[in-house]
Amino acid sequence: MRIRNQKGFTLMELMVVIVIVAILAAVAVPLYINYVKDAARTEAKGAIGAVITGEQVYFQQNSTYIGDMTKLNVDLTDVTPRWTITVPTADTDQLVIVATQVVASGTPLKVQYTYARSTGTSEWKTEADGI
Repeated sequence: MRIRNQKGFTLMELMVVIVIVAILAAVAVPLYINYVKDAARTEAKGAIGAVITGEQVYFQQNSTYIGDMTKLNVDLTDVTPRWTITVPTADTDQLVIVATQVVASGTPLKVQYTYARSTGTSEWKTEADGI
């Protein structure tokens, strides 16, 4: 009887490779998702920063903040397909700006900026902070 020289992988070798790939995927996928969320939050903070600048200019001219975004000279055309920017609170002492991610399904990301003029304090919050 003649033994042929067979080439290939054993079932055990294939199973070890599959387990290693599964472990790498289990670690890499959550990290990637967090990187994507962090990048989105950074984009929202940039858009809010533009609104803050517009609000500061408006405040210098009128001694109050304004909730009407159309009266601010701010161009948000780059971010409006992905974010909805609102100013729910704007008066002589407090300014609140909220960016809500536009999503087809699931829970949208939110970023909120709050500024209290009387104390000079500002605060950033995300959906993880309960906004």
